Amino acid sequence: MRGHSGADAFGRGVGPVDLGLAVEVSGELLPQANAVQLSVVRPGGERTTLTIPAADLQRLVPLLLLLGRALPQAEPDAGTKISLVPTDSLSVGELPGGETLLAVAVGPATVGFSMPAAAAEKLGRSLLLAGSEATLPTSVQ
Repeated sequence: MRGHSGADAFGRGVGPVDLGLAVEVSGELLPQANAVQLSVVRPGGERTTLTIPAADLQRLVPLLLLLGRALPQAEPDAGTKISLVPTDSLSVGELPGGETLLAVAVGPATVGFSMPAAAAEKLGRSLLLAGSEATLPTSVQ
């Protein structure tokens, strides 16, 4: 992953990118480079660009989720909407410790989630209900 907010004599990025100070984050595909590019605008209008090769998405997505999991949980704002991400595939398996593995593939990244048996049972029931009653919303917690 490469990011730059200016460049040194060798074209390397200068200075850290603090996304907490971002006022806008947008992205685009770079098919020729097999990468995605994020553009971050800071409060003063300074723009930083991050180029993330597709191979790095596999490591970046779980890293962001794991880091975010360690942050204090805030109550969701009533106006906050869930981000819907279409999946390419879902797989279920058993982990050595008896937990259930739920693998979710989106593009070049696959993220594995470990779930306690009770959560896997709830998920299974919810999926069965969703399949039989496609018009009713279901929730898994």
